[in-house]
Amino acid sequence: MASKRQKRGDRQLIEVRIIRGTGGTTIRTIVERAHSKPTGIFVSAKCGGVLPWDAIDERHWMWISEVDWKVRRFTAQPFRMEFHFDDGSVVMYFPDLERTLDDAIEIIEIKKTQAEISRDPDYAWKITLARKACQARGWKFRVVTADKHILPGFLLENARLVRLDRYTRVTSEDHLRLDQAMEKSHGRLTYGEAVAALSRRDDPWDRDGTARLHALIVRRVVCVNLTRRLTQDSAVVLYRHPIWQPSKVA
Repeated sequence: MASKRQKRGDRQLIEVRIIRGTGGTTIRTIVERAHSKPTGIFVSAKCGGVLPWDAIDERHWMWISEVDWKVRRFTAQPFRMEFHFDDGSVVMYFPDLERTLDDAIEIIEIKKTQAEISRDPDYAWKITLARKACQARGWKFRVVTADKHILPGFLLENARLVRLDRYTRVTSEDHLRLDQAMEKSHGRLTYGEAVAALSRRDDPWDRDGTARLHALIVRRVVCVNLTRRLTQDSAVVLYRHPIWQPSKVA
């Protein structure tokens, strides 16, 4: 009997189909009783919907996507890829996340470590097929690993805190106060100055002002570099302000 490795080499890929969920929703749902691992949902303000996750690292990457100013929206398990071969066999792949950026579509596979993929030849082959299919459509394909992209540094810690305030109400008065403060400082404030402007009482430590600032980060009104520790001196700029560039929020 031929091995799976030999079968992969012998088969010819003849078609790739992408099947999306109805109305752009998740292609499959999680039945919690069928899982021994943690599962749950994340309610996203940025996306205006409920997103399922079936691994803690997936939940954490959703938190990060929620507060990432580069991400316009994201969807969990957005579609099924079907790889049809000349021998009649079909290989299916479900990506963990699809993220819409300003200038690209990004398909994400999330694992604890790269070794999880490397030690399984069949799974690694499936990832290779998915990567090539995405590249053919002009999409980016990323393998995000917890040990490299999620857990190190301050990003997860900051995302956890900022996303808690994602539904905070922000009024036109708050936008006006922030715009006036930005104008006086030529388009760049410190974190403390932005909080003070949004506090309605000029308090750089105000909890309500902090919550409003965090909500504006989620809504992509302002940009803050969340890969570094948040301090009162962290830079805050308006998204797509004339002086805006990634280096301004470094």
